[in-house]
Amino acid sequence: MHAPCAFLGTNIWEEGDLRELQEPQNLLEPVGTLLTSMIKSLMQTDSDYVYTFLRIVAGIIVFPYGMQKLFGWSSAPGFGPPGINESLAQLTARNIPKFIAWLIIIGQSFGSIALMSGFLGRVAAGGLFIIFTGALIAHLPDGWTLNWYGAKKGEGIEYFVLLLSVLLVIVLKGSGALSIDCWLTR
Repeated sequence: MHAPCAFLGTNIWEEGDLRELQEPQNLLEPVGTLLTSMIKSLMQTDSDYVYTFLRIVAGIIVFPYGMQKLFGWSSAPGFGPPGINESLAQLTARNIPKFIAWLIIIGQSFGSIALMSGFLGRVAAGGLFIIFTGALIAHLPDGWTLNWYGAKKGEGIEYFVLLLSVLLVIVLKGSGALSIDCWLTR
């Protein structure tokens, strides 16, 4: 008799597992096995240096934005408000809920560090992909090109399209060689 449990079309139980599950300590074993399998799938990566290069470049690009929002590290004009309080004020002034504003700050700050180190690269790239999709939508009225000559009110979306393309490759292919993900899944 088979137990009526399947996940995504795969039967994770074998004959006789139903008897073993009558003991409380055995109830969590299929869940633990499934969780371990899911974590390994998230960390699985091709050991290709192209993905390493893209991951590190994406992390370096996003890092200053996260540090500006978290600590106020840059005093460059137009780079954004310095520190958490100013960042929260600016984001909530754009009708972004405070909880989402916190997720943006934390996501850019720690997501960029995760990308540079290659730890949970797919998760970090996925989170940053969502954040920068929101930025792309916010900048849609400004057109395609960046504001090279100061003639427009804001910046265009070409930068975000390029960054989103790189992040999508990382989500699909993983962190690449020279990453914690690659080291942990050997």
